[in-house]
Amino acid sequence: MKYGFCALPVVPMRAEASDRSEMVSQLLFGDTFVVEEYSEKWTLIVADFDGYRGWVDTKQLCFLSMEDCEKVKAWSAVQHELLTVVQVNNRGLLLPMGSRLPSAGDSIPNGISVEYMPNTVADQLDIQTIAQQWLGTPYLWGGKTCLGVDCSGFVQTLFKVAGYSMQRDASQQVLQGCGVDSISEALPNDLCFFKNDSGKIIHVGIYMGSNKIIHASGEVRIDTIDDKGIFNANRQAYTHTLASIRRMW
Repeated sequence: MKYGFCALPVVPMRAEASDRSEMVSQLLFGDTFVVEEYSEKWTLIVADFDGYRGWVDTKQLCFLSMEDCEKVKAWSAVQHELLTVVQVNNRGLLLPMGSRLPSAGDSIPNGISVEYMPNTVADQLDIQTIAQQWLGTPYLWGGKTCLGVDCSGFVQTLFKVAGYSMQRDASQQVLQGCGVDSISEALPNDLCFFKNDSGKIIHVGIYMGSNKIIHASGEVRIDTIDDKGIFNANRQAYTHTLASIRRMW
C-alpha cells in the first residue's frame, strides 16, 4: 500500500480520473492520504483527515513510506493566516489557511524541510474572528481556501484551524455534535444546516449570534437567519430553508 502527503499549497481532488472532472474537494499542504488505486497519471486517494476519496493527478502527490507518513500525520500546528509564505525545501510556498505544519519537537521525514515564522500558527483562535476574514471569498464547489470555497469546506477549514475535526460535506457534518432546538437557543459557532424540497441537507453556515449567519453562498457573506431559514436582504427573499442546528462542543 502507498502513502503520502500534499507537498503543494493546494491540490484538487476530482470525482473521476480526468482534468475535466468535477472537483469534489482539495488537499491542503500537510494533509496525508492512503492510496487506493495508483497509475502514472492518476491516483485514487483517501484523505486521512476526513476520509474523503478522490482522484488526484499523480504528479501533484508526494509519496512516503508508512513510517514517514505517520510523522507528517502527527504534525500538530495549523496555519491560521488566509495566505502566508512558508519555506518548504528552500522555496517559498504561499500556503492557505488550514495547512498543517510541524511544531517544535514534531518529526519531519528525511528530505523535507519546513520553516516558518512563529506567528504563522497559534494555540487558540476565535472562529468568529477568523470567519470574518473570509468575507467576499467567491464560492467554489469543492474549494477549501480563501481563493474559492464551498459552504462545507468553509466550515471544515475554520474548525480545523480552531482544533476541531469536521467531516467534508454538509450531509456528513449534520451527523456530528448535538442538536439545538431553535435559533433562540443557538450560540455563536453553532452550525446551521439547510435542506432542499426533498429534505436533503444541501447547505451549512456558522451562527454568529443576534440572528446572523456567515456562510458561503455566491460568496462568503453574512445574512439574517430565523427559524424559517436564511433571509437575503439584497434579494428580499428567503434563500435557504433551515433543517437543524448542531452544537459541536
